[in-house]
Amino acid sequence: MTHTLHRRGDNESLSEDYVMLIMPARGVNFDGSEEKMRQIWEVISRYEGKLPNFGNASNGNSHRTSMEVLKKATSWIAHVVFKDRETLKACLKELKERDFGISVVISGLYEDVERLCAEVGLSPHTVEHSLGIHGNTERLPDENVLEITTMCGHAMVSANLVTHLVAEIDEGKTTHEEAAKELSRMCDCGIFNPYRAEKLLRKMTSEA
Repeated sequence: MTHTLHRRGDNESLSEDYVMLIMPARGVNFDGSEEKMRQIWEVISRYEGKLPNFGNASNGNSHRTSMEVLKKATSWIAHVVFKDRETLKACLKELKERDFGISVVISGLYEDVERLCAEVGLSPHTVEHSLGIHGNTERLPDENVLEITTMCGHAMVSANLVTHLVAEIDEGKTTHEEAAKELSRMCDCGIFNPYRAEKLLRKMTSEA
């Protein structure tokens, strides 16, 4: 799924940013997958305390819904954001052992994700790489802003909102944490990482 693929940043920053996407495929295993998806959310819920964000476009992100809602809802897709590989590894291992038969996509630094899959006994079926942004790139926001906005693959986090919140932080009108949560709320499907966003905002403001 390409909307989780185009995150930007250096290796240190991206090492705290992994996205898991789980969904059945129409015409393959979609019919009758409702209960499996509920069980998948049950597995995910055991790691809730270590997750920066989760959700989907139908039910909302973690700022607008809860694990309890998602475990009971009819859900065709699950998005989960991890900030450390060990939590991701534990969750992925449990999903493998349960063998739900539903596609799991991990977005993150390629070599790290490849090693992680090997550690839990998985061999990736497909690998996608982002080739970057082409065209009139001079019209893009600066790289610091892009590192934040590209964490929402549907472009619902505005570059103007990022610069506005940076100014609000510098003026003492909001905090880094509050600003990161405000940005995260904009991303309906829950793939935005507010944990990482807070760190990026600290780099962008005078009061780091």
